[in-house]
Amino acid sequence: MPESDSTKELELYSRDGEVTSVRSPIRIQILRLLREGDDVTFTEIQEATGLSKSTVSSYLNSLDDAGLIVRVPDPVDARRKIYRLSATYLGQIDPSTYAAPTEYRELIRQTYTNYDRIDYKEMLPHIFRVALAESGIRIDPVLKRGGIILGEAVAPYVVSDSLEKTLANIKEFWEHYGFGEIRLVSETPLLLDVYKCYECMTLPKGISGGCIISKGILSALFTTFFRCPVQVTEITCMTDGSEFCRFEIKPKML
Repeated sequence: MPESDSTKELELYSRDGEVTSVRSPIRIQILRLLREGDDVTFTEIQEATGLSKSTVSSYLNSLDDAGLIVRVPDPVDARRKIYRLSATYLGQIDPSTYAAPTEYRELIRQTYTNYDRIDYKEMLPHIFRVALAESGIRIDPVLKRGGIILGEAVAPYVVSDSLEKTLANIKEFWEHYGFGEIRLVSETPLLLDVYKCYECMTLPKGISGGCIISKGILSALFTTFFRCPVQVTEITCMTDGSEFCRFEIKPKML
């Protein structure tokens, strides 16, 4: 299958130390479908793409040959195959670049007077992230993975047997390291608000999903607490003009 032109977005995947780029819209659609679902059937892929069986088979074969997906027997019906992602999603490159507003550049110049606890060294990760966005490069999966690594490292010291104690420890951890101020909104569903969120309060408005690292940290901590995978959704973000960032944490019961 021929690749589309270079004006389209491009996604990057890594496996065994090798990075593979994907620009074909159909291949990207299939890979995104596999990222969202643990086990995806041929029929589901065909329904999602609207393509014929032979065309879908051709795309799946090319992704398999590239080492991006694997076929395994369906545990419910051995006659069928299910498809899984076998590579790590790194991010995307989009030719339609993001331009940081003039106000953000002025904020960088006035950092010392705007935020007492933030200096230029602390702003460097934000500046790099905006610079990448201006070049059309999004590395959200890598940022989230960094948050997961941090969360897994501190989980033995933060996660307790009770939700109340775990939340208290997370609140103390967030405030001690200057990540922000956490407030419990609800236990059912589990909702947390973060005020003065370091990760996004100095980002310009318009960068969606600002708190990628925080989602990774919370995912690792609550996966440890619930002893099963969790889904962390950022409902509101300071980059959207809110006074706080709100996260919903839902266990994915196995």
